[in-house]
Amino acid sequence: MERKHKYIITAIFCITLITRLVLAFTVPNFTYDSYFHIEQVNHITENGFPQYNDPLSYGGRQLFFLPLFHYTAALFSTVLPIELVAKILPNIFLASLTILVYVISRKISKNETASLFAASIAGLLPIIFTTNTFSPETLFLPLMFVAIYSFLNIDKKNSLYIYMISFLLLSILHPATFLLITGFGIYSLLSFVEGKKIRRAETELILSSIFFYIWVQFLFFKNVLLKEGISFVWQNIPPQIILEYFPLLSIPEAVILVSAIPFLAGIFVVYTSLFKTKNKKTFFLISLVISTTLLSWLRLIPSRLSLSFLGVTLAILFALFYKDIIEYLTRTKFPSLKRVFLVFVVILIGITMIFPAVTTALNQETPMHTDIEAFIWIERNTESNGGILALIEEGHIVSYYSKRRNMMDTNFALVNEIEEKFKDLSSVFTSSFETHVLDILDKNNIQYIILTSRAQQKYEMEEFRFLSDDCFELVYNKNAKVYKKLCTVTIE
Repeated sequence: MERKHKYIITAIFCITLITRLVLAFTVPNFTYDSYFHIEQVNHITENGFPQYNDPLSYGGRQLFFLPLFHYTAALFSTVLPIELVAKILPNIFLASLTILVYVISRKISKNETASLFAASIAGLLPIIFTTNTFSPETLFLPLMFVAIYSFLNIDKKNSLYIYMISFLLLSILHPATFLLITGFGIYSLLSFVEGKKIRRAETELILSSIFFYIWVQFLFFKNVLLKEGISFVWQNIPPQIILEYFPLLSIPEAVILVSAIPFLAGIFVVYTSLFKTKNKKTFFLISLVISTTLLSWLRLIPSRLSLSFLGVTLAILFALFYKDIIEYLTRTKFPSLKRVFLVFVVILIGITMIFPAVTTALNQETPMHTDIEAFIWIERNTESNGGILALIEEGHIVSYYSKRRNMMDTNFALVNEIEEKFKDLSSVFTSSFETHVLDILDKNNIQYIILTSRAQQKYEMEEFRFLSDDCFELVYNKNAKVYKKLCTVTIE
């Protein structure tokens, strides 16, 4: 790598990181699910272990999750406040994708300019510009591409060790590592169909990866697997909201989220690689594209994560597209068009990616400060054994800020009668019948209900429809409202 290229890729990384951090500190608070992970990091920092027995979630239950991300963040939180760690660390992880995409693109394209463009695209992908998300996915993506790069260089001894370490870490980081396992299967199938021999080292590595992954997942999720069976894959998500986690995206929607440039370039490269050039290294990347598309279509991994991985993979394939176009222009009578094409690509990336990326960051769904103040008020002014009813996405905020039992949150695994619980919670926000709501609150041992700004906007109301002065007291009234239950339903 020439020195100027080192400077350029360093500049791309720094610009990406600085932009992400500016937006992260501009947007208030974190995304809703982030508060669960922040709470787990705090628990590890204080006790050394994750909180697998949570007394506040659903009024008390056992949790199942892989802990690597939380331990990693806890390590940094020993020297920095968790709020800073949660803002900075995920953005460093995702900004590092620019460097990883660059080295992988250079490996398969042998073209520096193409690789730099690929890195720029990876840094600006709208789907991963959620700068206020603190979740394992932010570490999963870069670690996944470390494993991919080392697999592509498996003939080198150091790369073998890097792959083994990265795959081990992936297996205790996120169940979506199954995406890589599926990619290996499709890669083997494509190689067989095209008569490409898979090296013995690759075969041994693929088989050992499969067995190790299965063993780790069974170790952590044995109880969930035994109780829920194959439905474990869908995380016991209530049917009423399963489309929020696995939406049926149209092609135009997918193109917007991953950007038109890498999407169209990826289609071109997939076609030429499968039917013309048949490059083995490209086969592996195409296998990952196919596995991502397949698993997303089958709703085996969340759509947002699959699109994020797909977008980064397509950014790598863009390097091959750019290289092919430049080689074609070189063979024409107008080789000077290469410079025109370079400028055109720069302008196109700027127009189609910068604005959507910034818009995605500014439009993240995060709680308002006034809502956070209400949850903090609850912690300071209510009984410690009180149960709180809030929106399902606000359940983790109830646990984190209010330190009270929530009725529901987004950790659904192994929760009994999850569909009925969700129906009951929704009824509180939509019902006009006081006795019906009181029955739900009594059944779930709830003493307080909170109507946040988000809930008011979601259900288009300024106060609950069932309220009466006899049974509900307004104890907090700012932008958010908190009501205390005064009555119970008695059956004579």
